Amino acid sequence: MDTGKIIIYDDSCPLCAAYTGAFVKAGFLRKEDRLDFSHLDEKTKQLLDTSRCPNEIPVIDRETMEVSYGIDALATILEQKIHGIEKLLRYTAIKWPLQKLYKFISYNRRVIVASKPAVGNFDCTPDFNVTYRIAFMFLFLVFNSLMLFPIHSYILQNSFSKVSAGELQFAHLLLVCFNIGIGACMKLKPALEYLGQVNMLALTTIGATMPLILLNYFGLVPFAGINNIYLFLLIGFVLKEYRRRMIFAEIIPGKKWIYTLNILGILVFIFFLLQS
Repeated sequence: MDTGKIIIYDDSCPLCAAYTGAFVKAGFLRKEDRLDFSHLDEKTKQLLDTSRCPNEIPVIDRETMEVSYGIDALATILEQKIHGIEKLLRYTAIKWPLQKLYKFISYNRRVIVASKPAVGNFDCTPDFNVTYRIAFMFLFLVFNSLMLFPIHSYILQNSFSKVSAGELQFAHLLLVCFNIGIGACMKLKPALEYLGQVNMLALTTIGATMPLILLNYFGLVPFAGINNIYLFLLIGFVLKEYRRRMIFAEIIPGKKWIYTLNILGILVFIFFLLQS
């Protein structure tokens, strides 16, 4: 179906690639109307406000050549099959929180996926926004801390570790403070980049425990040793992913002392779980 719309996405961002690809699969767009920034031709590029593109995905109307951005752009795509979306966005009470959510994801999308810009004729790296980065870290610090309770109840109590819930939370708090202390030794932007990556690593780790939490909750783990095996494999994944994210944040190779200190902090945390 020819929708008359062209969407342009950041091809170095897996999140952007995933949801724009979903638009094609769902029939909102033709495959040829999904273009990436790294291979954008000059004629199309001239239609765009390139100062907005890194933060708000653009959609071009092929008939009028008008360009919409961000939430408005997504609404023009969805309106084709979900009628009334654009009318709803006329209400500030609906559009305002959606815009904030969009910006929250957009400004933090590179810290989420830790991917470098694609090689091409346009760098779509989002602007660095202190407010949204701190909001991102605070929200998921709270989430990660709360998730330690089901992790303790359904995994650690059935594994090698015998720490109490309070001890686990205290050890986690010490690790958080340790990382904040490392960040305090850096300038604001690299500090927030570093802390954002550490925060996202913790979130990824928490996410990886969720299947095991559910298996234990429903009594589908045949013996406790499975929890131990899973946790040891998870430790290996965390250390590997940590290195990848530190390379992205340019901590490695330039600031190896930070990498070394943080690895020591993680190992002490793991050792604490093993010894208790």
